[in-house]
Amino acid sequence: MGKWWLLLAALGLWLAGGYALLGPAHARRGHSTFLPENGPAGETGQERADGRPIPARIVSTAPNLTEILFALGLGEQVVGATSDSDYPPAAATKPKVGTFWQPDLEAIIAAKPDLVVTLGFEQQKDLARRLRRIGYNCLTADIETIDDLLRTIAAVGEATGAEGHAHELLDRFTTAIDRLRVAAAGRPKVRVLWVVQREPLRVAGRDTFVNEMIELAGGENAIGPTLHRYPPLGGEQVLAARPEVIIEPTMQKDTLDGAYRQAVSYWRRYAKTPAVANGRIYVLDGDLVSRLSPRLISGIGVIAQCLRPELSGD
Repeated sequence: MGKWWLLLAALGLWLAGGYALLGPAHARRGHSTFLPENGPAGETGQERADGRPIPARIVSTAPNLTEILFALGLGEQVVGATSDSDYPPAAATKPKVGTFWQPDLEAIIAAKPDLVVTLGFEQQKDLARRLRRIGYNCLTADIETIDDLLRTIAAVGEATGAEGHAHELLDRFTTAIDRLRVAAAGRPKVRVLWVVQREPLRVAGRDTFVNEMIELAGGENAIGPTLHRYPPLGGEQVLAARPEVIIEPTMQKDTLDGAYRQAVSYWRRYAKTPAVANGRIYVLDGDLVSRLSPRLISGIGVIAQCLRPELSGD
């Protein structure tokens, strides 16, 4: 859980396929982009109507950016990705260019990219600056909210000549969100405690994209306004919050059963809360609900099923 908290805190945070979920009866700010300028790195042989080249060799420096590229039909053009880029499965076979936290400049250059796609936190901003100084094209995006994600999909589509795929993906995403809103309309909000770390206990606050997901799924954050995005929480605060559902994402996808048992054992100390009293504790695949990527809509659907299992058919 400690590794998970570091990931959340540093990004503010960062997230179609199946999902993994365990629970009762095993139920199922700103944004900115640099559009690339023409530089000397790479020749694609293809151009847009305005004469700008379409990149044929792309490097991604974050798992969610890799997922965006594949979702736009650009998997063949990806010639490098970070070692933590593991979805879709084909992404894991791409040449490695370091990690999300420590991208490898030499490995990126060796991939001979026409375009490098990066995130906006300090290590990657520094990487983009160094690459631009030596003539490489970069697109940099800050992705901290769902709206940021949608704008980034559009920007990547524009930068890569995949505007048509981007429009289709955005249409599917927004249609799915509209359906979730309709399904939740007129129903009482379910109070949700979203746990990012157990020892010591730390949860997702309201100024997070996690809160956006909770609300889209028909819930409300059991925690009120806080100074920190992911505040620590004491035992009395847990009892006062009276969560009806407790959700824990985990990075240990191969041990979901074990993670669920540990969660149930931990939360027994709060037996008076409605979530624990009613057995409404859920452990989710962290990649699905914690990467701001196109898969996030599936993650929101999973959260909606946790909040209202009776709606799973919808």
